Amino acid sequence: MNWIEEVIQRKRRFAVFPMVCADHCAYLLNINFAKVATSGEKLAEVLEYGYRLYKYDMVLVFSDPYIEAEAMGCKIEFAPYPRLVSCTKDFQSRIRKKSGLETTPAKVLRGSDKRPKHNRIKEILKAVRILKRNIEAPIFVSIKGPFSLACFIGGMERFLKLLLEDNMQAQNVVESALDFQLQYLDMLLDLDVNIMIGDPMVSTSVISPALFKEFAFEPLKVLITKIRKSHLIAGIHICGEVRQIINELDNLHADILSIEDITLKTKTLKMGGVSTNTILNGSVKDIRNEIENTLSQDHLILSTSCDVPVKTPSNNIKRMIKIAREIFDN
Repeated sequence: MNWIEEVIQRKRRFAVFPMVCADHCAYLLNINFAKVATSGEKLAEVLEYGYRLYKYDMVLVFSDPYIEAEAMGCKIEFAPYPRLVSCTKDFQSRIRKKSGLETTPAKVLRGSDKRPKHNRIKEILKAVRILKRNIEAPIFVSIKGPFSLACFIGGMERFLKLLLEDNMQAQNVVESALDFQLQYLDMLLDLDVNIMIGDPMVSTSVISPALFKEFAFEPLKVLITKIRKSHLIAGIHICGEVRQIINELDNLHADILSIEDITLKTKTLKMGGVSTNTILNGSVKDIRNEIENTLSQDHLILSTSCDVPVKTPSNNIKRMIKIAREIFDN
């Protein structure tokens, strides 16, 4: 049963998904994460294991934040988990071109783009196909919001500085990221899969509300409109402070808004309620208290505020799900 869709439609009060991702599942299975992050088969295997172990209501295909950035030329290293080593090499030369960075997912998949050394987009697509065959729960794929992707491909410090020094060049980089994501999105939507847009760099913990409105709002809106026109679920996940931009986020008309502070008033269905620190270190009482605090929400996808930390005790995740079902089903 698709409880996620029923909650979105307000036919059911809640669904539950601690934000379990591939790193935690690989840890449980004692599999080297680099093998998981670079193999669609392994990625599907660990995510299916997590789903069957915990019995939550959706699956999120997410290995790490750098899938698209790596395809666009960024250097990634595993130590043992992925980290961004350097931004796209030709950032400075291409930034002045209206077309911006010219890598496309199609070029990467055909092998006709000379810059990217690693293409993990095809592994994400492979994992989705396997999971759709093997499980019945709604499947979401995490993609990066264009603004966050622009930060990665431009280099965090350089790009944030560019926002203040050269409005037009910064906009070109965001547009290049958006163009790439639109083509990647076509590939995903062809597989009939739901989308969770992760955009951590748009938090007002990082940029001002004014910069969000100027550089991040419209690209997000373009992606969400495209997803919803395909009659699939569009979610947004943002870590950090969003109070000052909550009205704008609400006006994006996504189906799901995953944020740390679920007490903020929105028309959009919220996702969250349990802090990552609580799921990692909290007692049964702590977990129960945070779940009970969510009862003021009319409808909710009960989740963690961000990815479940890699070494979270599996019993804590099981307890969160068990307590939630006891509370909400009564």
